Amino acid sequence: MLVAAIDAGNSRFKYAVADETGNPKIISNRYGESFTPSAVYFNEDSSIVVGTEALNAGFADPTRLVVNWKRSMGTCKSLYTAPDGTAYASKDILAILLKDAKENIEAKTGDVVNDAVITVPANYNDAQKKQTIDAAADVGIKAILLPHEPTAAALGNELYKRKNAVCLVYDLGGGTFDVSLVRSKGNVCDIIATGGEPNIGGRDFNARVCEKILAEFEKQHGFTPDQTKHLMFYHEMNQRVEQLKVSLSAQNQSQIILTCEGKPFQMSVTRQQFNDWVHDLVETTLERVTLTLEDAGLTFADIDEVYAVGGGSMMQVVIDGLETLSGKKVSKRCEPHSAAALGAVLAGRIEYQRRGEDYPCGGDILPPPNVIVHEILSHSIGVKALSSDGSELCSEILVKDTPVPSAHTKVFKLSEPNQTAVTIVILEGPDGKPVSECLTLGHFDMVDLPPRPDLIGRIEVTFSLDQNGILTAKARDNASGKTGELEIDYDLNGNTTAEQQSRVA
Repeated sequence: MLVAAIDAGNSRFKYAVADETGNPKIISNRYGESFTPSAVYFNEDSSIVVGTEALNAGFADPTRLVVNWKRSMGTCKSLYTAPDGTAYASKDILAILLKDAKENIEAKTGDVVNDAVITVPANYNDAQKKQTIDAAADVGIKAILLPHEPTAAALGNELYKRKNAVCLVYDLGGGTFDVSLVRSKGNVCDIIATGGEPNIGGRDFNARVCEKILAEFEKQHGFTPDQTKHLMFYHEMNQRVEQLKVSLSAQNQSQIILTCEGKPFQMSVTRQQFNDWVHDLVETTLERVTLTLEDAGLTFADIDEVYAVGGGSMMQVVIDGLETLSGKKVSKRCEPHSAAALGAVLAGRIEYQRRGEDYPCGGDILPPPNVIVHEILSHSIGVKALSSDGSELCSEILVKDTPVPSAHTKVFKLSEPNQTAVTIVILEGPDGKPVSECLTLGHFDMVDLPPRPDLIGRIEVTFSLDQNGILTAKARDNASGKTGELEIDYDLNGNTTAEQQSRVA
């Protein structure tokens, strides 16, 4: 049996396993590719193809192709509806890609994959993580750990071998941006701060170029291709823009050549033009870098290494901006593309070590890696509470950057004398933020509480995080001993279901 390591990127899937000595190695797919494009195509006969074959099939009928799915995780948004009415949301697309990953790894290694380490963005919320675990379970994979992508990248680049160093990991993927600060001391890696922007990724850079292409097409031919009528044009345009980004990383100018309704289109793009178009996106990511440093109480003088990982970080405009801001060169020792998959292998070995279990590697058992990682929570979690003026605000229980796993408790008063029931609403958001601006994670009720005229602190709420940052909430009424517990069960909206698993005793 093997434990698979899967970097489940919005643009690319990478797979890795440990070799017989414990070193991580990338596993190519059935076509010999070192990565699999994160694309799914639904054939007319209801069969499904994945990866490069899916992208190629998309040129014939883009309406059957699903890409850029990851930002919709945690929602019920339908990305494709089959002729029989079956709707596929992001969780379903992820399940298809994970099934393909499992089959590829088993075919290449001749071994069985039951357990996997699956990387996720550092800014993923509870619902998105839970859907990742569920998608894996749907295809027979037990997700034993969901390491944050920047953490996995730091491990994959062997930061732990630098005995005393602080590293800034800038991770710009296809759909999201994360930044983490990692301190290596002895055999311990501490994630000391994390931040990012879940709505900026390589696809947003592509969109800026597409806007310019469409404007120039209108200028040359007097009309703008319609996204509904000219699906092939848009599919080809997206592919050409991906190629353009690669070209401009190596040369100062490249060409976009397309056609629509028999109208030929050619457009030259210089590196400086591209940089101007996406400047504000880069600046937003750099602002998040600065804020994360401030959260940690650090400056760039405290940073020993700057790692730029993820496909988007290879754009020269990103490298230049990061080096100008930090005053440091981006590490040339950093492996940007496969580091998260390689690091996920080590993360899995560390997790087995934490559990006190043997790590299986084919027919062998690998020794513990003697490396420790301390992960943190990327966002604050609290409960709905009333302020002195009656406003509904978030009251933090787990503060951003809280170590994972951990448990914290806070005691609350009831809002009215002789109150006999209370609904505990769990929120994602910072302390004092209006409830309307927070993400509601779930709720549960405590009923039949003994009435008391005095408003003493009596409702004790405890939040516990497991190794993946998945939340369990418990409450206890100190006046009666009644307890309640919520294991949050998300539907595809990222909300709790009507039959949520809450218990009151």
